[in-house]
Amino acid sequence: MTPFNSERDRRGFSMLELVIAVTLLGVVLALTVPFFRTQVQAFGNVSGRDDASQNARYGVSMMDRELRVAGIGVVDPQPMLLQAAPNAITFNVDLVSRVSSDVAAAYYDPDEDPGAVVALPNTSRITLPLSAFQYPDSNYFQAVGEPSAAETISFWVAPDPDPLAKGSNILFRRVNNMPPTVVAKSIALPPGEPVFRYFKADTLGNLIEIPQASLPIYHSAAIHGSKADSLPSALTDSVRVVRVRLSGIYTDRAGKKSVRAIETGIRIMNSGLLHYSSCGDKPIFASLITAVATTVPSTKVVVSWTSSVDQAAGEKDVEQYSIYRRKDTDLAFTEPLASIPSGSPNYSFTDTQVASGDRWVYGVAARDCGGQSSSLLSSAIVIVP
Repeated sequence: MTPFNSERDRRGFSMLELVIAVTLLGVVLALTVPFFRTQVQAFGNVSGRDDASQNARYGVSMMDRELRVAGIGVVDPQPMLLQAAPNAITFNVDLVSRVSSDVAAAYYDPDEDPGAVVALPNTSRITLPLSAFQYPDSNYFQAVGEPSAAETISFWVAPDPDPLAKGSNILFRRVNNMPPTVVAKSIALPPGEPVFRYFKADTLGNLIEIPQASLPIYHSAAIHGSKADSLPSALTDSVRVVRVRLSGIYTDRAGKKSVRAIETGIRIMNSGLLHYSSCGDKPIFASLITAVATTVPSTKVVVSWTSSVDQAAGEKDVEQYSIYRRKDTDLAFTEPLASIPSGSPNYSFTDTQVASGDRWVYGVAARDCGGQSSSLLSSAIVIVP
């Protein structure tokens, strides 16, 4: 049996052992702390980039939900698409109603502000975002004394005034003349990447992009479908698809920026993409199209035609005529040059945007109440003297 040695058993670590242990602990900490710091920063960066994507995705989702139903509840004289700009869009739609029995509205919300569920009156004109264009010039009614239920909605991206925002932008939304609300923050605007791109249908039904150089365009005619609703104003009516690209931005602690873009194409279902059968078949249009150039008293071309069979007889559903123009070397017409309302047995349109030596071909099509167009009839080549 080993005798008990109390003095030896009470002995602790020697100084050398303590130094070695502390040194080893320091080495381990020196190796692991930077590793954990790197892992935490990497996790934060991944989370930040995900937040940037989610931020942009939320904004795109909201615009998709509302743009798809643009035009619901819009009365005939009221335009649907008001503004098509690279970083702003404005449209009319009966999006929300405070009345549960209102089946025309897309959504029901009894708590919505009363000023945000009816058409904006001309006494409360607003300036469309990122522009000097004011709207509306007229009041729109669905019945005598009863205003249209389609409100005006705008989305736009503008710089964040907060100095801590580091040059990022905000996606705003506004209904009528209500104060704008923030939809998403930390939005980037990379050079050459607009938020909105617009596509229209050509005469063959193919989608073609409206050049960014032609933007912005506004529905400047106070009454949709009137004689003044032509050129750029009519071009807004031709938009069928809006391509939305929203880029969320995240800046890490080192100041490095990461941009995450979300892009989608939104079909505007009520802008002629679908042809409804409520107005019957396409209009029957068989008129001779004549185009005569003259220089007295000014240089111009006068285009003439007679009414569609379905205007005063047949289905009696022709609402307007679209006038097209192309160079004689072009193979197809593009967007309408102008449109005029129906109501006469004979029509003429005067084109003053011509010059001596021009060679043009004009086309005319009848359009019914369902947005369907007749066959496009062409004139012979006209040479401006």
